[in-house]
Amino acid sequence: MEISVVIPILNEEKNIRLLYDELKGVLDSLKKKYEIIFVDDGSADGSYDEMKRIHESDKNVKAIKLRKNFGQSAALQAGFDYCSGEIVVSMDSDLQNDPHDIPKMMLEMNGVDYVCGWRKKRRDSFSKKIMSRIASMIRRPFIGTKLHDFGCTLKVYKKECVKDLELYGEMHRYIPPLLDWKGYRSIEVEVNHRNRKNGKTKYNWKRMFKGFMDMINVWFWQKYSLKPLHIFGGLGIISGLIGIVGGLSAFYLKYFHKVDLSNTALPLFAVFMVMLGVQFMISGILADIAVKNYYSQNKRKPYNVREVLE
Repeated sequence: MEISVVIPILNEEKNIRLLYDELKGVLDSLKKKYEIIFVDDGSADGSYDEMKRIHESDKNVKAIKLRKNFGQSAALQAGFDYCSGEIVVSMDSDLQNDPHDIPKMMLEMNGVDYVCGWRKKRRDSFSKKIMSRIASMIRRPFIGTKLHDFGCTLKVYKKECVKDLELYGEMHRYIPPLLDWKGYRSIEVEVNHRNRKNGKTKYNWKRMFKGFMDMINVWFWQKYSLKPLHIFGGLGIISGLIGIVGGLSAFYLKYFHKVDLSNTALPLFAVFMVMLGVQFMISGILADIAVKNYYSQNKRKPYNVREVLE
């Protein structure tokens, strides 16, 4: 298999056939062996039935049905796990990503491991654009990437990239920093972004909050995944030193200036900071052990498959 296209789907019944017809025309023009993998992420409409009908008429199409809605990251992970192409394309199912951008992005693969789409002229609502802009401003200081567009699902990868990913939560937004952290090279290409014609957007403020929490996770994982004791131990040392200084100050005031400390919180504060420092150190050691276990054992999948049509 030369090309795999992975498409997570949630309640996009009216868009699936339109997307398939357009995508098939683009892939046929490339004259390469390909597969299209639709992943139904717990749709409540007739999305999976439409996927089954397409599969029955075209054996280049795979349909994966998850047992419930696990989220876009898990759906992408399922598609990546089942794909077999040397080049893997991910894209949305709402018709806003343009399949005609795929050949252009594939041409940019020379010298890099994956290509990110940049929706320079976004066709989204004003509120969605503002939320996305704020999220990008928050992400850059933490993640350290210079990407213009974190949220564009349209990406083209070499196979080894997607096989080296572990997506869960809202991690699909942080695929570039996750891959960059592992040493993969990338480039950003401007792509066409179209208006949504059918269905409703799945983006809301709750996803923004979850994405922020996952951003903190990515930041910590990039910086300290192999050395958690460095951050916890550092915090422990700082807390312990503050407690020791507080204790020495209390001792000095009590015995050299005869200050009555019974009505102050300084002794209690000193003891608390020392105990907090010890707790941070213990947490760092436990986190270090957990990381070693993580790298020595296989992680369970963030999804559960009900049915696969191949």
